[in-house]
Amino acid sequence: MTPPDTRRPPITPGTRPLWAEHADRTKVFIGQLGTTRKTGRTRLQADLDRALRVVAEIDAASDTRNEKSS
Repeated sequence: MTPPDTRRPPITPGTRPLWAEHADRTKVFIGQLGTTRKTGRTRLQADLDRALRVVAEIDAASDTRNEKSS
């Protein structure tokens, strides 16, 4: 069985734009779902939460590196 994360971009500063775009598109898609799509909404919300967490972690790591180089 293939781990699910192999289909996603790696978590590096260079991939931040991909993760941010993924979060934005997922947020828009969730907003377009009808109220009867609760299962899909739950799955997509978890995916959105993960993408936002990854972006925040990349930003935090970048801030830490910038502080060390100052």
